[in-house]
Amino acid sequence: MSKNLVSLVIGLVAMAVVGLSASADGGPPYRRTTPRGSFGADGPQLVVGVPGGRAWGIESGLVPVPDGRAGFRATLEVSDPLVREAFVRVAWYDRASGRPRQFALTDASFVRAGETATVEIALDPPAGAVAYRLRVLARLRVSEALSTPGAVRVTFSPPFSWPAAIPPTRLLP
Repeated sequence: MSKNLVSLVIGLVAMAVVGLSASADGGPPYRRTTPRGSFGADGPQLVVGVPGGRAWGIESGLVPVPDGRAGFRATLEVSDPLVREAFVRVAWYDRASGRPRQFALTDASFVRAGETATVEIALDPPAGAVAYRLRVLARLRVSEALSTPGAVRVTFSPPFSWPAAIPPTRLLP
């Protein structure tokens, strides 16, 4: 086994032990979407590492849909050049307990390697949604690769009121 691979494995094990569950500043707890990934917290930031293949990352517990219009901000920083894109996904559910299946998805803009971006996401549930999960997912450039443990960092704002849609207006001369 090469020295780099041993270091990576030790780092992943350490991150797994420390980061089995964490929350974003008192928000819902988050967990890894695959045991092959890494996850931890650095203050208010959630730190994620992902394996190759499909999109992997972390997800929150089930959160009830808010009564009024709400949204949140997420700041994503992608530092690993192996990451093709990272993004925030809202998965919508028709039940808030048990093992419900998602029936709709809302994805935010992609953030690429070397970029830091803040995205605003409206919690605008589809008909029938009673709960949601927040996911931070990443896809790698090469399916056999493994990102660094801190490849993606994300900080969530608490949910905030989202103003009702206001039709555009034009001032005429």
